[in-house]
Amino acid sequence: MSEPQDVIRYYAHSTNSNSSDWQLLKDHLHNTASIASHFAMKLGLENIAYTAGFLHDLGKYSSAFQSRIRGFGPPTDHSTAGAQEIIKLTAGTPEQLIAKLIAFCIAGHHTGLPDFGTIVDLPSDSTLLARLKRELEPYSNYKSELDLAGLPILKLPCLHKTTSSGLLSVSFLVRMLYSTLVDADYLETEAFVAGQKARGNHPTLTTLNDTLCHHLGSTPFTPSPLNNRRNQILKECLSHANAPSGLFSLTVPTGGGKTLSSLSFALSHAIRNNLDRIIYVIPFTTIIEQNAGVFKKILGQKAILEHHSNFDWDSLNHLPNSDDPDESVAEKLKLASENWDIPITVTTNVQFFESIYNNRSSRCRKIHNIAKSVIIFDEVQALPREFIQPCMLSICELVRNYGSTAVLCTATQPELQRFFPPDQTITEIISNPSVLYDEFKRIRLINLNSQTDQEVIDRIESYNQALCVVNTRRHANQLFSMLTMPGGHHLSTLMYPNHRKRVINQIRSSLSSNEPCRLISTQLIEAGVDLDFPVGFRALAGLDSIIQTGGRVNRNRKAELADLFVFEPITPAIKKLPGYIAQTADVTNQVLRKWQGRDPISLEAIKRYYQTLYSLQNPLSAFDTHGIVGCFEKINSREPNFDFATAADRFKLIGDDTIPIIIPLEDPARQILHALRYAQHPGELLRRIQNYSVNVYRHEFQQLFASGKIEMIQDQFPVLLNPEEDYDEHLGLLLSSVSSGDALFYDL
Repeated sequence: MSEPQDVIRYYAHSTNSNSSDWQLLKDHLHNTASIASHFAMKLGLENIAYTAGFLHDLGKYSSAFQSRIRGFGPPTDHSTAGAQEIIKLTAGTPEQLIAKLIAFCIAGHHTGLPDFGTIVDLPSDSTLLARLKRELEPYSNYKSELDLAGLPILKLPCLHKTTSSGLLSVSFLVRMLYSTLVDADYLETEAFVAGQKARGNHPTLTTLNDTLCHHLGSTPFTPSPLNNRRNQILKECLSHANAPSGLFSLTVPTGGGKTLSSLSFALSHAIRNNLDRIIYVIPFTTIIEQNAGVFKKILGQKAILEHHSNFDWDSLNHLPNSDDPDESVAEKLKLASENWDIPITVTTNVQFFESIYNNRSSRCRKIHNIAKSVIIFDEVQALPREFIQPCMLSICELVRNYGSTAVLCTATQPELQRFFPPDQTITEIISNPSVLYDEFKRIRLINLNSQTDQEVIDRIESYNQALCVVNTRRHANQLFSMLTMPGGHHLSTLMYPNHRKRVINQIRSSLSSNEPCRLISTQLIEAGVDLDFPVGFRALAGLDSIIQTGGRVNRNRKAELADLFVFEPITPAIKKLPGYIAQTADVTNQVLRKWQGRDPISLEAIKRYYQTLYSLQNPLSAFDTHGIVGCFEKINSREPNFDFATAADRFKLIGDDTIPIIIPLEDPARQILHALRYAQHPGELLRRIQNYSVNVYRHEFQQLFASGKIEMIQDQFPVLLNPEEDYDEHLGLLLSSVSSGDALFYDL
């Protein structure tokens, strides 16, 4: 194939008008390279990023693409050319390995980081090796405008290995490089297409720290033993903020003021170490909403991004604009959600870790902005067991190679040191957490051993107010149906989020006015919900879960000590507990027996619990059951044999074996549903409808559908046909006639 000689101007992007205002390709390549290099400077990857940016759209020099941009001809592959060219340029040189890392990024800058592939892959396959075999439309026209001989020398920075082979560290470098490239490409293209948007110009960390210090200094301090201890925790956090960046733990019992103390540490530490931003990573949206609300109240809305699937972006529309009439605070926050270019982000485990291990450009844009950050992992014990190893290794990468500080926060600190290299120690911020634990003791654990449902109900109803947490939705349903006295409430994930919020507000009101209040809940109540019951009951489970339930009992220390009763259910509602829950319950039983006569709610008991539990999980593959690390640790390969696409497909903190069902009971839900029926681009509507949806397992959905209870909107969005009949005001979605499972359902 030969290229016509009459094409003189080469374009990257077009507009609706004639070509006089189209973007020249050489300008786009130079601009993207410069932006990517700027982003990568703090990573030590500026030269490599510049080269990736300079070559990423080289394929647009083909006559086929230039015809396409003028409205003629079919779509053409323009992403592979730059990958092939960097391999040719470095053939037989020491830079050839680095070239393959760059090739990953260039080839995937639209379709996502690919798997490396094998030598038998066909050119039509999606792997990197397959794409390097493709015969492309000639793109040599670039030689009339670009001088590739002037590209910078490629050199990798020194990496500190997180695994014995160091391969995971190299794959992580590719992710960082990819992030700088795709974010630069997005921003450069956006600037041409839509002009400069209202990004950046946020308050500095120093300004935010001054605001926080003023708040803490002006808040009246009422001396009391509890407040004195909280003040001591704050002082210890501020003292440790002067330390160099690294890996820390913060072990603070419930009620210790961890939210503001950790924020004080993060701001002071970031300023001290010249870090760029603060990221809070939290397992449950209930905690996110609480913490983000506290931060916004003190620091204002402008500097804080709340980023999770349930966030209502419409709630930002009431915010006043900044002094600049062209800057909308709401618009700036929405833009910041694309790449986390903002001082403080509060997000979920799912959003954070799935972005780290994702391969799509839209999800990976933010990764380079995670470098040189203070990252607070709250309730770190809530990470799913089967993903602990890849999650901890990614934290280790950020700390060792990308200048970040990580803080592992919880009241029940798991034994996580085993997942880090021996020379990467975790430094505890609190000088004597065991003593602190004793000082914050608010509950005593009483083991009731085996109890029938009726025995549990009799005990609950002997109190005016009581909390009972069980392990399955079916058991919660069963116990609630047995309540006979007033003030009964039920919570489970079979209730849609807005319904749960209303019930929680009703419970909070009843508790504060001393009205009868007896709550039967699944473990979703342990997810940081700030309720305060005078007594609690917990079905036998992991010791960490039991202690989390205890965090909803005597929370405000109205009594010196309150009782938390633990019982082993004897009930027809549970045929068999899910395997891991049964295992954690068994380990708890071992600890309770060993601690008979002593307080099992202690750091010593928690440590023994995790040691015993983790010893049952050897080898380490039990903490990476989906083989994420194995996608990058192919020790026998002499190539960068990384399977980015496969890892992204496997890494799902919340499994995709659930289906959301829309519950159109409330007017807002019905209005959104009406719009959804006719929407061509339903993305925003789907996000809004989540607050009125219930997730069920596939077998439950199939049985509901077979029973004629489900209508499909646009052939893909399930809606409950008769919510007045099949959704109960107390129990939520009724599954009793179709569900036989005892599924444990995490509310993440």
